[in-house]
Amino acid sequence: MTVQTVFSNLVREEPDPIIKTMQQYANDTNPNKIDVSIGVYKDKSGACYEFPSITKAKQILHDNDPGHNYTSMAGIPEFVAGAQKLVFGEEIASQGKVASIQTISGTGSLHMAMLLYREAGYTNYYVGTPAWQNYKPMIEHIGGNVTTYRHYNEESRSVDFESVLAALNSAPPKSVFLFQTCCHNPTGADFTHEQWRQIGPILQKRQLIPLLDTAYQGFSSGDPYQDAWPIRYLYKLGLEFLVCQSFSKNFGLYSERCGAVHAVVQDIEYVSNVQSNLVVLFRHECSFAPAFGARLVAIILTNDKLRNQWLNELKDSTTRLKSLRHQILERLTKLKTPGDWQNVVEQKGLFWYSGLTKEQNEQLIAKHNVYSTTMGRVNVAGLNDENIDYFCHAIDSVVRDNTH
Repeated sequence: MTVQTVFSNLVREEPDPIIKTMQQYANDTNPNKIDVSIGVYKDKSGACYEFPSITKAKQILHDNDPGHNYTSMAGIPEFVAGAQKLVFGEEIASQGKVASIQTISGTGSLHMAMLLYREAGYTNYYVGTPAWQNYKPMIEHIGGNVTTYRHYNEESRSVDFESVLAALNSAPPKSVFLFQTCCHNPTGADFTHEQWRQIGPILQKRQLIPLLDTAYQGFSSGDPYQDAWPIRYLYKLGLEFLVCQSFSKNFGLYSERCGAVHAVVQDIEYVSNVQSNLVVLFRHECSFAPAFGARLVAIILTNDKLRNQWLNELKDSTTRLKSLRHQILERLTKLKTPGDWQNVVEQKGLFWYSGLTKEQNEQLIAKHNVYSTTMGRVNVAGLNDENIDYFCHAIDSVVRDNTH
């Protein structure tokens, strides 16, 4: 007998590919299994890394427990101010041209940015591919339109800058260009400073509007201030734009959903208008952002000793990622694995866009219990001294299987 339901028009949605891979990995009983799928920075033992500075901040928060009352719809003031300074620096933050609120991590900051742009009348987006898989559905969710262009050239294994320039020079005025500022997900292929210097004037001349996703600040160079260079460059050009900031990776606060969105408003008379609109939009969505993670970040950013400790920990994490990349290249070179693997040391951040096919990645799982992603994105932080040899031999095996 068929049961009637008010939800009869809904169809079953497929799980997110990353979540599906995580579930497969969790159910795998092979002791040699390796997880290089989801974008989480892991320590040398393969566990999700907790920054020691965060451990100390948690103790400070415990000893000075503020309770669980509501905070502010714009977010915890010390956190918002610290987040703003981390992205823009003291000099720009002091000029009063940035409206900011706390958000539900990076995804939440992107959503708020898209809602604000929609309120301002901008719903036409340009996104370079391959891209983070959530961009397109998020834009469409708020009623926006997405035009794609090629960010990455599979043959040269680098940024397809000709394609980027072509998109910039052909897009209608008032189009929004969604750019990642560093550690591009999934390709690890970032714009150089010289390329940003070409992008900026075109944005300005053609009245294009940037939306900057900053989810990995600090994981490119090891210095969060250096990684924020594109943001400060566009600000000094006089452009207006939104910056979406996540603290999941660079503070290890994945499940605390800790982020911020910043709107650069070059006419200071309109900053309060933008600020009030951000708060009202957030009220309609969430009312208040979670306090715990934001309080930890605020403790670190307002304590010179802890902030310096965190900066050193972030630098050490980045140094380890670079070392792992060189070890991968050395091992694949020694194995004489068919193909060119130089891009593993040229790309930045957590991810290596390996160039492996969907079929090769399926073989990695089926034959070697190595869980990557179907697009070939590898989380380098999932590797360590215990498993990197096994990983490289697995890569070598599936590549050779497909070349015979």
